Amino acid sequence: MTTLRSTMVFAMVTTALGAAWVAGCNEKPADPPPQPMMDAGTDAAPVVTAPPTPPAPVAGPCDAVQLAAMTTMFQGRAATEAPGMQPEGAPTCNVLPEGQPASSQIFMLQQGFCYTILGASLPAVSELDMQLEIDMAGGGAMPPALAALNIKPILLTDTEAGPNGSMAAKQACYQWAFPIPAAVRVTMKSRTGSGAMAAQVYKKKKF
Repeated sequence: MTTLRSTMVFAMVTTALGAAWVAGCNEKPADPPPQPMMDAGTDAAPVVTAPPTPPAPVAGPCDAVQLAAMTTMFQGRAATEAPGMQPEGAPTCNVLPEGQPASSQIFMLQQGFCYTILGASLPAVSELDMQLEIDMAGGGAMPPALAALNIKPILLTDTEAGPNGSMAAKQACYQWAFPIPAAVRVTMKSRTGSGAMAAQVYKKKKF
């Protein structure tokens, strides 16, 4: 009787273990844990930004290199644009922001002389403007002796397009016809672009 009972218990345990093994084999494996979401911008190409626009140059005189470059340019042009003439003083050379004017030293127009003004610039000036004007002494009033002659304050205007200019060039030099000398100056500015620009006055005796 004891042997029969042991056999039955063994059979029941065996059956239970077999069922558990079969269930374990048929059980679906657990899903893997969810992976963290990848930030879409992590592997994105870096955004390339344009370099900042350089600031406009601060107004001031040209340095030695710029002045030498301007002087060389004037010497190369003088033979054809100011033939037979001599420089009246040194070039006026300034570094200017677009639209800001600068004036030369005052010089005297005299009867019996002929005058030419050449202008030049360096990159990035692309349109240079110049004028020859009477120095308005006394806070904007023309000297009485000249006012009596009904002379306009602006005597010459550069009409050339481009980075260089001239007034009364080649054979059309400007003659001061009045017996009273006039104090004048050259005013220049860049209409387009900023950088170094210069003006040189030439004169010769008119026979």
